[in-house]
Amino acid sequence: MGDPSRIPRLGLAMGGGGARGLAHVGILTVLEEEGIYPTCIAGTSMGAIVGALYAESLDAKQVAAKVRIYADDPSFRASWEPFVRDEMLPENLGFFGGLRRSIQRKILSFKTFTSPAMQNAEGLLEPLQRLFSSTDIEDLHLPFAAVAVDLLSGKPHIFRTGNLVSAIYASSAVPAVFPPLLMENELLIDGGGPYRVPVNICRSLGADLVLGLDIPSFSPEKDEYKTGMDVLTRTDEITRDRLNRLVLREADIVVRPDVSCFHWANFGAVDPICTAGQEAMRAAIPELRRLLKERQAIRHRLRSWLRRLL
Repeated sequence: MGDPSRIPRLGLAMGGGGARGLAHVGILTVLEEEGIYPTCIAGTSMGAIVGALYAESLDAKQVAAKVRIYADDPSFRASWEPFVRDEMLPENLGFFGGLRRSIQRKILSFKTFTSPAMQNAEGLLEPLQRLFSSTDIEDLHLPFAAVAVDLLSGKPHIFRTGNLVSAIYASSAVPAVFPPLLMENELLIDGGGPYRVPVNICRSLGADLVLGLDIPSFSPEKDEYKTGMDVLTRTDEITRDRLNRLVLREADIVVRPDVSCFHWANFGAVDPICTAGQEAMRAAIPELRRLLKERQAIRHRLRSWLRRLL
């Protein structure tokens, strides 16, 4: 039997959210500064990307450096820029830049109705291949799981072993943006709909205490919904949010960075998004320390009871 008084195993359940999920980098930075280290990680979409980077390096600064390279990768940048409004981009596009983006958007709108994805798989796959040095999930330093969803059955596909980049691609393949990953009899896409914060999967990796990292949805400053698509999109957001709140009840503590003002594709906003993650984690540190101490005290009492019993 293991020592029941040991420090509780802390697991991170890292949610999806596109560019907003870069807040995970700020969260990891603060945990490292506080000397608090996870022992396992489960992630969905951007949570899977950042979580796998940390499980590979065990170094939050290295994760931050790699994420910046990833966000500015020319192939990946070309895949996300057309989705972001001009005023959200960090630089002035000029006339020809604006014209180019206008043409890109029209092409993407056409693809929405004529093909299953608006971008090629290589726009995500190739940057991911450059991002990671590990080949398989088993090569990582921490137990790790990436979550995707099978379009055919609606069931989750949990990657705990096998090719790392394939797992991350499947977990990050935003529906209608990137093509699903075909694997045997499954079509795998981003698990961020029904499995946005994989709390129970994190616990199955051996976590005694699960820190749920929830990335809120984008909330544009508007209270009018003028088109049917506006209404459908908002309805889907409400459904996902309610489901996510039910899932988060299983977490021991939840951190929710204030990043709802950022569009999911705004990878040009790395700094403010990471800062929001730092602020949210710093605010939660006292409660996290209390829970860790409480769990350790329970284990100590259990150990004393077992000694008297034996």
